[in-house]
Amino acid sequence: MQRWEEAGWGQADLDKLELSFLTNLLKVDNPIGVAAAIAYARYLNMVGINADNYPVFLKLIGLRNHWVTDALIGDTNPDSYFSKVQPNYFILKECFQAFDQASRGGIYPKSLLAYLGILKVTYENSLEGYRVYPLTSKDVNAMGKHLDEGQDQRFELNAIILGVLDKVASLVDPGRPEEDKQIVAVATQANNIRGKFLDLNKSLDEAIPELLLQIEDYAQLETAPAG
Repeated sequence: MQRWEEAGWGQADLDKLELSFLTNLLKVDNPIGVAAAIAYARYLNMVGINADNYPVFLKLIGLRNHWVTDALIGDTNPDSYFSKVQPNYFILKECFQAFDQASRGGIYPKSLLAYLGILKVTYENSLEGYRVYPLTSKDVNAMGKHLDEGQDQRFELNAIILGVLDKVASLVDPGRPEEDKQIVAVATQANNIRGKFLDLNKSLDEAIPELLLQIEDYAQLETAPAG
């Protein structure tokens, strides 16, 4: 049988070709591709997430297709899905970018819980979390806009976001010397968003620019799998 090399195909060429097919598959823009992505997600679920492979899992959640997310996460509690991964700058940046790129309602709740679970652990100690990823007021707005004003503070997603905002607000502590302006701005905005949500006479558009509060439906943005 003729070797690949003899036909002018090196291993690097084959790897590149396979990667191109996988890249197209992960666009999840047609029913067959979505079905294949679901099968890939099920395989990764079987493999299990760890500190060496988590970027691939992040990428699949970032596809914003709830069938893929369900296959990937399986029966695991979504807000502890990344518990085996030590919070780091890369994973936190991915979370905040996901919040920023989607409008309110544009992220499947299970995916949102997976992202928020990372932040909940990271900012449990707000100063340590800030050292890992020095979030900005823009990041705080991107997260805060996903509060659901149609639900109260006990609603799981709202409770976690409000909890993270509370931790971020604690970056400014009267018992500590005054922090730098960036920390003060971030803490102040986190407290502002939290306060406006909890005040029944206020609304989020008094804390977050109205342009960021546009609503979309994640279910209308995704392609269903074949079959």
